[in-house]
Amino acid sequence: MFHTLSRALIVFIVISGIALWGSLSHAWKEAPSLAKRVETGELPPVDKRLPETPVVITPVDKPGIYGGVWRRAYTGLSDLVGTRRIIYEPLVRWSPDYKVVPNLATKWEISEDGREYVFHLVKGVRWSDGAPFTADDILFYVEDILMDKELTASIPQWLAPTGVLPTVTKIDDYTIKVVFPEPYSMFLERLACPDGMAPVTKPKHYLKKFHKKYADPAELEALVRERNSTSWVKLFQEITDMRHGIFTNKDMPSLCAWITKVPAPAKRFVMERNPYYWKVDTEGKQLPYIESIVHDLQAEAQTILLKAIAGEIDMEARHLGGMQSSVLLLANLAEGKYKLIPKISTASVGLLLAPNINHTDEAMKAILSNPKFRIALSYAINRKEINKIVYRGKGTPRQPAPLKESEYYSPSLESAYTEYDPAKAAALLNEIGIKLGPDGKRIRPDGEPMRLTLDVVVSVQSWVDQAEIVASNFKAIGIDTEVKAEARELFIQRTRNASHDIALWTGDGGIECLLDPRWYFPYSTESLNAPLYGLWFQSGGQKGEEPPAEIKNMMETYNQILRTVSEEKKKELFKSILAANEKNLWVIGLVHDPPDYYVVTKNMLNVPKKDFQSWMYPNPGPAHPEQFFYESVKK
Repeated sequence: MFHTLSRALIVFIVISGIALWGSLSHAWKEAPSLAKRVETGELPPVDKRLPETPVVITPVDKPGIYGGVWRRAYTGLSDLVGTRRIIYEPLVRWSPDYKVVPNLATKWEISEDGREYVFHLVKGVRWSDGAPFTADDILFYVEDILMDKELTASIPQWLAPTGVLPTVTKIDDYTIKVVFPEPYSMFLERLACPDGMAPVTKPKHYLKKFHKKYADPAELEALVRERNSTSWVKLFQEITDMRHGIFTNKDMPSLCAWITKVPAPAKRFVMERNPYYWKVDTEGKQLPYIESIVHDLQAEAQTILLKAIAGEIDMEARHLGGMQSSVLLLANLAEGKYKLIPKISTASVGLLLAPNINHTDEAMKAILSNPKFRIALSYAINRKEINKIVYRGKGTPRQPAPLKESEYYSPSLESAYTEYDPAKAAALLNEIGIKLGPDGKRIRPDGEPMRLTLDVVVSVQSWVDQAEIVASNFKAIGIDTEVKAEARELFIQRTRNASHDIALWTGDGGIECLLDPRWYFPYSTESLNAPLYGLWFQSGGQKGEEPPAEIKNMMETYNQILRTVSEEKKKELFKSILAANEKNLWVIGLVHDPPDYYVVTKNMLNVPKKDFQSWMYPNPGPAHPEQFFYESVKK
């Protein structure tokens, strides 16, 4: 009934730089800072903190030495996405070459119909406070969080594609069985994505005191008051928030290599090594090598670039992207303070326009929902000008479509309506009743001026530059257009509430099309062209706004893909979604940008030689940051 993968996994583990410590008889080694804590009795010996068979990471260059501070920077709580890419320990994980490999699960079996998964956990893993990690922690996430209606209003779509949670059963302390009501062929891939961290970041022993089911009512009420919250539900959600919780609560136990010491959003947010981390190198040294990670709070993203050029950043990529930043980084490379690691973008396009078809103004909603209007906007955009000015001619004009490297590549969608033709744009606008007034500006069919606002985050200058060019292109055909450059927090609030006209964001899903389909149909609230339809899809129709039949059809097609084991059938089904995109052009692409870079201090080793750039592949997490180290540690 099951495919047994154990033999294949042994090979897979070796080529991916991961193994289980076998019969080797090395004595475990630990960082000097931890050895001192053992001497004082604060910590048990290292062999009592590690599993009997720890997971072994093969270093990229060579086994490292202990010590050092990893210097980074951030702009606030919403910017901690970069740190979440470092703190990456799901059940299964992406390898550096984008394959699913073991992690907290040493192996697994999958039924032939794709409904049942059995996972075998690494035995003896401990949370950062020393408590054992077992199947009970995963069951706590499912039974006491997801199945609690007060805590979870809607089940995550990635875990319940049919709207029904799988049945999760504890076979023993280190084995769980997951059974879906229908085949779910992409479950392993979804577990390897950042969302897959959720089942292994909820320590039952710690969280019970915040949960109504387990806590003494008086003690729980006291905790709510002490932490200035409004209810136990609100408090529990704040503590377990996947975006910020582990970084704002230093008491939350973790399975990751570094744990919070000074919580964000401090001026200096600090993480320190986890004394119970369950991985070692090939010499038996407990990882991580680096002592701590320090994030300095910066008001402006531009300051982070300047710090990198000055050699004050040890490894970082956020706020260093874009052609202008790359030019500055390359120009200062000769000074020898850092090296650059290329990031290969898996995005469908560097930046796209998302016209809001959930607009709260009915007249604007009707206009933005008209495919001819969106196609007119696409014809009005001078992508060659954007490529020349922003990317120095090194980008590729295209629509949001699968890349050539993808098995779903669609050349016709890639090039649809990308020619710069203001005359065609004007003709389409005239056809749908958006005509020029006596002052040369266009008037809506209801007689109101035709105005657009382009929402873009202010922290990425190259995005703002592109927005300004697009605005000038739209003005050239008579559409009064302004750019609204705003802080990321405000941008997220406006776009998730469908309060925008057109939002600009990067076009994820160029290679991982099925894992991140947000631009191919309204998959989530991050589908900024239809966030309320996306919410409807994610909540199983319980929230958001019900979409029209054509969009519902794409949603159902995607659900069929998830239930399909056949790769050929998946391709056939996804082609129909791509065809609908080519017909309707729900989102409008600009230019696929050339590679940008990580900045890495020359003193840091075991870093990748190149890396993918994607949210679903949370770089540099798959490259095992726990084995990064400094060749010479600064005292």
